[in-house]
Amino acid sequence: MPHEISSSEGDRAKTEAASKPPFGPGFDAAVCERLERLKVTGSSFNDPGGDWVEFTGFDASGEVIATRRIAGY
Repeated sequence: MPHEISSSEGDRAKTEAASKPPFGPGFDAAVCERLERLKVTGSSFNDPGGDWVEFTGFDASGEVIATRRIAGY
């Protein structure tokens, strides 16, 4: 069952969102500028299939503005 690994807001979220894979999603500068919250969700070891981490970026109104899934854990 996928679970939330972490969540960050503000400048920290922008910095993490700009980080290149495998440590971040590598969102472009235009997305990072609008981003206010970053949620990181991942697969569990017991889930079927390959492991993955998904980065979801939200703007100030709470709308999803970017999502990127990266293989691995």
